[in-house]
Amino acid sequence: MAKEKKKKGKRITSGGNIGRMPTQTIVLQPTRRGGLDVSAYMDSIRQAELIDWPRRAKLVDLYADVMLDGHLFSVLRKQKAAILSTPIQFQRDGNIDGTIQEHIDSPWFNRFIEDLIDDEWEGVGGSLFQFFLDDKGWIDYNLIPRKHVDAINRTILRNQTDLIGESWDNYSDLLYVGDPRQIGHLAVAAFWVILKRNNVADWAELGEIFGRPIREGTYDAWDDKAREKLIDDIYNMGGAGVIVHPDGTKINLIQASSISGGSDLYDRLHTICNNEISKIVNGNTLTTEAGDKGTQALGTVQQDGEADIVFFVKRRILDILNYEVTDVFASMGIDTSGGKFTFVPPKKKDPEKQVAIVCRLKNEAGLPIDDDYLYEEFGIPKPDNYAELKAAGRTAVPVAEEPADEERKNGKGADDDPVEPEPEPKQKERKLTDRVRDFFGRAPESAGADSDW
Repeated sequence: MAKEKKKKGKRITSGGNIGRMPTQTIVLQPTRRGGLDVSAYMDSIRQAELIDWPRRAKLVDLYADVMLDGHLFSVLRKQKAAILSTPIQFQRDGNIDGTIQEHIDSPWFNRFIEDLIDDEWEGVGGSLFQFFLDDKGWIDYNLIPRKHVDAINRTILRNQTDLIGESWDNYSDLLYVGDPRQIGHLAVAAFWVILKRNNVADWAELGEIFGRPIREGTYDAWDDKAREKLIDDIYNMGGAGVIVHPDGTKINLIQASSISGGSDLYDRLHTICNNEISKIVNGNTLTTEAGDKGTQALGTVQQDGEADIVFFVKRRILDILNYEVTDVFASMGIDTSGGKFTFVPPKKKDPEKQVAIVCRLKNEAGLPIDDDYLYEEFGIPKPDNYAELKAAGRTAVPVAEEPADEERKNGKGADDDPVEPEPEPKQKERKLTDRVRDFFGRAPESAGADSDW
């Protein structure tokens, strides 16, 4: 594909302190991790919500830290996979535009959709993108570090602690997504991650103290060499708890009345935190972990609710693509007028239910159904000699000679023999494969079906 070259505009550059150039726009600082508690969490949100000069660096670092939680990472990735697994097309006049589709199928576009999904969760103050054409003429972009973007004042901060920066109107090909005062949905999930992390730390300490036996050693209070030798020997035996005291003294260890009960308390709090995170991201818990009271029917209902959340996210992505990204494509010399981005509707995941619906529409409602639709819907390849096989299937059924009307009324055939009426076939006894075979024009049974429905 011939790609039109465009003159490069002013670029936003970032890097560390070593080898810093005078023209470098942003000086990066490492993410500060650890030391999370509820007070630090609330202070980060307060600073990010300041009206005139919000300071978002601390909250961005906190989000990067809580994303190390395994459960939060898995449910977010599950939602992201459900969106990224649905192809996107650009249609104009009902047809796919091959030129723009080539850009959509490129790696940069998939990475851009991922960043749009992340913006809803991690986008403190929104997300700022700078688009450009690379040396080969392909579209590419950079996500400006969120700690260096002040969307309220529309400035780029050189250092993350600065209050005043350079106006982003000095740069071309910028795309801003989000709300300048948003703090990201991770603010809801981060609270439960912090509780769970501190809970697990206390749980581990409980196991370390009471989960292993405590060794006791006594020595003669007047024999220093025996004390030193005892201490040396007992510490070389391993890392379990040790008590060394003079002979004749008494030490009492007062433990909790039920160590297992205390462990269950930590376990229940851990489960509650994970359940809250699942509900925040997916709107349910049964599609992530099996609960004690979970049923298939309830799981199906909750899965439908999760699909509605994914649809809502897809709708937001399409709004950005159709109302914002089209201008970016146009600035890159790519015509998007008269077209729109769409998600390809997914095929039905349960083919048996789909077959049952088709059979009822065909047999009970008498609805004519096109064979080509069935081939496409169920992923079965259409044979090259389809017309020949279809015609042969129609003529292969013998037509029996029926008795005259009067004879039929008298219950007799042509030879005056009583004619017993044939029993009507029971609909319930027909196999599902027989119903489907009727619709496919008796196509060869060896034709395999594509399993990717």
